[in-house]
Amino acid sequence: MELNLYPPQPRRKDFRIGILGSGFIVNDCHLVAYRKAGFNPVAIASRTLENAQKVALRHGVPKVCNSYDHLLDDPSIEVLDIAVPPHAQLELIRKACARKTAKGILAQKPLGQNLAEAQEAVQLCEAAGILLAVNQNMRYDHSVRAAKTLLDNGTIGEPVIATIEMRGIPHWQPWQAELGWVTLRIMSIHHLDTFRYWFGEPERIYCSTRPDPRTKFPHSDGICTYILEYAKGLRCVGIDDTWTGPAREGCVSDEYIKWRIEGLNGLAIGSIGWCHNPYTTPSTIQYASKGHHGFQAPVWPESWFPDAFVGPMADLLLALENGGQPSTSGYDNLKTMALIDAAYVSAREHLAISPKDVESGDAMKSWRNSSKFQSAWVSNFTPRAQRVLANARKEASRFRHGFVGTEHLLLGLINLGQGTAFTVLSQLGMSFEAVRLEVEKHLPMGPEQSITETIPYSPRTNKVLSLAAREAKALDHTYVGTEHILLGLLQEGAGVGAIVLKKFGVDAAQTRSEILKVLKPDKNKA
Repeated sequence: MELNLYPPQPRRKDFRIGILGSGFIVNDCHLVAYRKAGFNPVAIASRTLENAQKVALRHGVPKVCNSYDHLLDDPSIEVLDIAVPPHAQLELIRKACARKTAKGILAQKPLGQNLAEAQEAVQLCEAAGILLAVNQNMRYDHSVRAAKTLLDNGTIGEPVIATIEMRGIPHWQPWQAELGWVTLRIMSIHHLDTFRYWFGEPERIYCSTRPDPRTKFPHSDGICTYILEYAKGLRCVGIDDTWTGPAREGCVSDEYIKWRIEGLNGLAIGSIGWCHNPYTTPSTIQYASKGHHGFQAPVWPESWFPDAFVGPMADLLLALENGGQPSTSGYDNLKTMALIDAAYVSAREHLAISPKDVESGDAMKSWRNSSKFQSAWVSNFTPRAQRVLANARKEASRFRHGFVGTEHLLLGLINLGQGTAFTVLSQLGMSFEAVRLEVEKHLPMGPEQSITETIPYSPRTNKVLSLAAREAKALDHTYVGTEHILLGLLQEGAGVGAIVLKKFGVDAAQTRSEILKVLKPDKNKA
């Protein structure tokens, strides 16, 4: 049986490709795969010139640019292959779209830090006339493609249940600590996109997460479990376990990625070779349907890393050649990004969430505005912390704003006049009147309006409160106090509250240190 293990290739393979980034994924996957496929990478740029030079030398890339802008300014580059951390990617897409010289962009996953950034990237490329594809390369793993063929040709029949189970310890990147991500946007995104590739769009997702004991920076999504519910009854279950037991602490290791699809007519079982040593181990599949006396088990020499990386680039080049959108287009990827954002909301709120509601911006809207939601947020907030939230809402009302922003939250902390956060800021030499005046520079008075409902928190404020809870957990505190809200403001980093605090020389590390000096076990809960 023909299993369509290999993606179609463009007739024209000499599209001039410019590479932005020079990390492992470029050095050991992209460029290795492109050379095998006969593609034409002609230039590379990186944050570190020396590293770009080393990668160019290894792979025979003829031009090394001394900056990203230098490469983007080259009008001969037809396709941009962006492989930088997620928080740096959107800015490069903005710059490329402003220049309008490239014909196509292959972006790294995740396409943005959230769905909103991904939507901006798609809109920018559409306006600039640039084809955008996303490097969801697990779709091009050979066992995953084989499974898709078995679904399409009826060998498996109507799917009943499918699972992807990862017991693996990825190599975390330094930027993950800054962003606070471990698994959902890094590894689970592959598995959720694969479920979409196989079965289409789920109606809802229920996700539950917990921190990974081995990962020391604050995070919530270390170990992830999720269920996708489909309209016709199909259920997909994912387990992404980055702990795998104490495999790095002296215990025997048992690492793998396995998948399974059971249908009314047959079943398919596979493994992904990436978790093995070496990581270039080929993936596997075995399948059978009614009437078979045993499993069919085809083999192939290629592996997910690096060989599947041919697929997304080939898909983009074919779209440039023939017109239309690549199958891994930015538009398609918005549905994967919505599924990821829905997973985060589900894990935080302990609810099944529809990705369509996330796409439309309706997810949790009524829930967030309800008194039940407000109570859920502050259930373990200290009385002083709850007074900070009440003060923040009063400030929002005073300025006739329809939301409670981080600027209102900072004013709420200051106006409290007591508590650990107030004490720490005093010890750091802060002039509260000066801070109040600086914040108010950012607060234009809103229009006359009658606000009768509870004023909702802005997305940034929701993030601050989530980070505050995470800080409390990281410090092994059973409550969320004013000190955690202060740390949440600093960790969020981009809101008016954080901007003003940083202007006055307040940083997260120093503040955390001062908080620990002030706090005593089980005392001074603020």
